[in-house]
Amino acid sequence: MSDQVTASLARIQQKLDRPRAIDGTFAQHGSRSHCYRLGPPLTEAELQSHERQLGVTLPSDYRQFLAAAGHGGAGPYYGLFALDSKDPECLTGFGDLSKPFRWTEPFNPETWEYPCDEEGVEWDDDGKFAGMSLPGALYLCNYGCALRLFLIVTGPCKGEVWHDWQADGTGVYPAVDAQGRRLGFLEWYEGWLDQSFLRSERSLLSNGL
Repeated sequence: MSDQVTASLARIQQKLDRPRAIDGTFAQHGSRSHCYRLGPPLTEAELQSHERQLGVTLPSDYRQFLAAAGHGGAGPYYGLFALDSKDPECLTGFGDLSKPFRWTEPFNPETWEYPCDEEGVEWDDDGKFAGMSLPGALYLCNYGCALRLFLIVTGPCKGEVWHDWQADGTGVYPAVDAQGRRLGFLEWYEGWLDQSFLRSERSLLSNGL
């Protein structure tokens, strides 16, 4: 494990205590579903078992997070999915993880001239575009209203976190920081913790506490 990853994981574990202490009523969007608590970390044997079942090797920083910090639970919106999640909002099983996620730039299948020519495109009963399953996409969490975030596990952008915002017509695009730099899992997760802390502090101040 690199020094940078070790430092990032140490910060994350410390920062997890802050929103839990401040947002005791779980007022932030989705927080009541996870209460800012992660599930138990995975052993190496458990990680290898999950990877065999998924048919991929997980990105290194996400793998180390699962081993050192925890598995499922505390995370953006309604919380992190477990690798074996049965949550109907987790769409990992609808795409083929072993097939590469071939895109490197934002895209919106709904705007394509011939979306029906693409593998994984679905249509509703009225013949309208209903969404596209994404290869190489390991779904991380659910925002609500069929909006989700995923981690790319195969392809040229392996390790990046992307939005699947097809449900509101926005399309599919990478998560970025304030400078527009694309985020890996640990950066994305720590960014959520920082924002959660700030929102909780503002809420306390606005309530005069």
